Amino acid sequence: MMRGSDEELMLSFRNGNVEAFEALYRRYEKPLLNFLFRIVMNAEDAENLCQETFFRIVRAKKEYEATALFKTWLYQIALNLCRDRMRRMKHRSHFSLNAQVSFQYDGDVELQELISDPASDLDKHVETIELGALVQKAIACLPKDEHLVISLREYQGLRLSEIADIMNCPIGTVKSLNHRACMKLKKYLARYIGD
Repeated sequence: MMRGSDEELMLSFRNGNVEAFEALYRRYEKPLLNFLFRIVMNAEDAENLCQETFFRIVRAKKEYEATALFKTWLYQIALNLCRDRMRRMKHRSHFSLNAQVSFQYDGDVELQELISDPASDLDKHVETIELGALVQKAIACLPKDEHLVISLREYQGLRLSEIADIMNCPIGTVKSLNHRACMKLKKYLARYIGD
């Protein structure tokens, strides 16, 4: 397994080292897929966009400059693909607060362990899954820029400055979007989990 910073690996790939690209792919496939799913809310579309993002990385490898973080460049490409997809859609589907949400529990406990271990707190895990689905539903209802900021910050762990670079806007705008989104989520979720 190749080691090195993202930028070093991308420069190595730019110079012909395919293993460097494979290392970047392994690092970012799951986080990028997760991000794309949270934006498009469709697993098949998210997979297609993820593959297209990496395809664009391969095609643009000679254009890459290490002056920007690789992660920022990757998410910019993915975001632009999402925006292009949304523009091409003739009818934009709206997410209903009454719609069912499929939620995958990302915890370390397997369902089989919960069932086979009578000492485990199954109710607590079910509550966690239900709360996760509720949060996912609330985030999906946010305006697209607020949704994007929350997805990048909370689920991808990016700093506000990185998000500003990805969205190509001032950091003050990102801070404002983040604040508004958090206030809306807090208000929506307060009905279910109390203050």
